[in-house]
Amino acid sequence: MKLFFLYALVITQLFACASVDSEVQKKSPLADVVNAQSVLAIKNWQLLGRLSVRSEKESWLATLEWHHDHSADNLALSTSLGGVIAKLTYANNAVFLSDAKGSVREVSDKELMTLLGYAPPLAHLRFWVRGVVDPQWPMQVKEASNADGKVFEQEGWLVRLSRFRQEGELMLPSKVFIQKDGVKIKLVVDKWLT
Repeated sequence: MKLFFLYALVITQLFACASVDSEVQKKSPLADVVNAQSVLAIKNWQLLGRLSVRSEKESWLATLEWHHDHSADNLALSTSLGGVIAKLTYANNAVFLSDAKGSVREVSDKELMTLLGYAPPLAHLRFWVRGVVDPQWPMQVKEASNADGKVFEQEGWLVRLSRFRQEGELMLPSKVFIQKDGVKIKLVVDKWLT
C-alpha cells in the first residue's frame, strides 16, 4: 500500500512539472512577435527595481525608479535606505545629471566615461529593459534562447533577459543582465507600471 502511494505521488509530480513546462512554452517571449510590437507601442511606462554595477574599478548597488515617456527617460538612483544618490535624465541623446543637492548639469559622453569608467548604453537600455532589441541597431543571437529568456549581443553588449512575466497584455522581463569589457550590470525589476 505504501508503494502505491509513493508511485501515485511520483506520477502526480511528473504531471505537475509537465503542465508547468507547457505553460511556459506557450508564453515564450521569443516566439511572440506581437508582444514585441505591443511593447514598442507603449510610450509611457515606469519600473521600480534594484541595480548592481560591477567593473574593474568599483562595485555598487542602488534602487532604481525609472520613468519613461515619449520625450525622456528619468532615472532616480537611491540607497537601500531611500536616500537619493543621483537623478539622471536622458533626452535627445543628451544626459543631464542631478545630484543629491538638486543641481542639474549636462554631462558629456567623455565625462560620463570618466565618472563611471565605462560608457553606459543609455540609448539601448530603454529597449532592453522591456525585453526587446533596439530596432535601429543590428543584433546577433548569442545562445539558444529558451522559454524563460533570451540572449543576444547588440553594439558589443551581451544582453541576457530572463524571468519574463505577464504584465497586463505584455510579457516583460524581471531580470536584465548586460556585460561588456569587464563591466557587468544587473537589473532586477520589482514592479512594472505600464
